[in-house]
Amino acid sequence: MITTQHLKKLYTTEEVETTALNDVTMAVDQGEFV
Repeated sequence: MITTQHLKKLYTTEEVETTALNDVTMAVDQGEFV
């Protein structure tokens, strides 16, 4: 099983900050596809 809790991902340039993921929590069991 793979789990994440409160995952965040930001992309930043000199001018803009873009939120791709914000507070993502999930679990993926063996054999499942995402």
